[in-house]
Amino acid sequence: MNPKKQKEKQRRRARKLAEQAWEALHNENLDLAVKIIRRAVETQPDNPVLWNDQGVLLGLQEKNDEAEKSFRAALRMAPDYAEPYTHLAALRTRQGFYRDAVALQVKAVKYAPDSAEYADRLEAYRLLESQHGMIPSLPPSEEPAPSKDLPDLKMALPANWPDELAARDWAALGETLTREGCLLVPRLLDAATCKSVADLFDKEGLFARTVVMDQEDFGQGVYRYFQAPLPAVVDAVRHAIYPFVAAIANTWQERLGKRNRYPPAWEDFRKECERAGQTTPTPILLKYGPGGFNALHRDLRGRVFFPIQLAVVLSPRADQADVAAEGFEGGEFLFCDIPERGKSRRRTLTAGLGDGVLFCTRDRLVPIGGVFGLQPVKHGAARITSGTRVVLGVPFHEYR
Repeated sequence: MNPKKQKEKQRRRARKLAEQAWEALHNENLDLAVKIIRRAVETQPDNPVLWNDQGVLLGLQEKNDEAEKSFRAALRMAPDYAEPYTHLAALRTRQGFYRDAVALQVKAVKYAPDSAEYADRLEAYRLLESQHGMIPSLPPSEEPAPSKDLPDLKMALPANWPDELAARDWAALGETLTREGCLLVPRLLDAATCKSVADLFDKEGLFARTVVMDQEDFGQGVYRYFQAPLPAVVDAVRHAIYPFVAAIANTWQERLGKRNRYPPAWEDFRKECERAGQTTPTPILLKYGPGGFNALHRDLRGRVFFPIQLAVVLSPRADQADVAAEGFEGGEFLFCDIPERGKSRRRTLTAGLGDGVLFCTRDRLVPIGGVFGLQPVKHGAARITSGTRVVLGVPFHEYR
């Protein structure tokens, strides 16, 4: 076989292997995905895209040194390739080098100037650099006077939590959320923070209203809606995560051909809600005992809404052997298209103590004939078979 034909054969073989690697990841077999992508790189070592893909998958395995080498290899072959720069920026935050992360993201924006996601990510990194080590909290003027019915609202997240949050590969998380409509964010909150938030459930002074649901068509559980001002830890989670999900949402806006963009900071988005007359806090604590569940539903309240929501499980699963407390069984997060057709795949995510779930509020992005459209979706929670499951729900928009 002549060299030209041999090279084309290798190219096709490498491309097929890369597709198999991503399929393995889609089937939640990360180890196999890494093995396959390594073979793809070996088959066509002069392909920067394969090196970049290898870096992404190694990053998911938390093999950061190998991931960085892969991204650097991609850039040596293609110095104007934007994607490796944004992945390197995420890696740099793991080491606390925020200035380096900003510099790398500047290059990503330079070589992909039309990417709203990269531009929004740059703003988020700049914001994190300027607020390094700071946890958002309520202004003193907005805090209530001390009361025996109200806990101390100055609860803080661990000091290193903003760094750990920024160190996650949000580019890869965004790709998964775009493709699947929902994703698991393991160990988003530590056990102590989960307990402190779960303990708020019985503090009457914190909630505007409580709904005891016991209808087969809707669910079975207790839902407690926070009133303003939110406990500082809940407010901090919402403020800190918003810039990253806003970047993902703006990518969707770009792909849909929409001109509007979500502000990079939550406070600015809150003001948009306020201008629409939506000023009621949306964060909620949900508690499900044995037999409890949340029927599949679609959130439709609010003219102004954010397309992504967050849920954090505050209770351990029964199979989490390292947790001393009694755990729950069942209660998986459910997500599916509307209507559920024969080819539709219901997604099920098993989340335990501290795990977060990001999911689409009303619609997910789907490719349709070379362009993107919106597929209506609904979400819920499977029935609890034993134990108690407490969840923090964080929509990023406000209600009327």
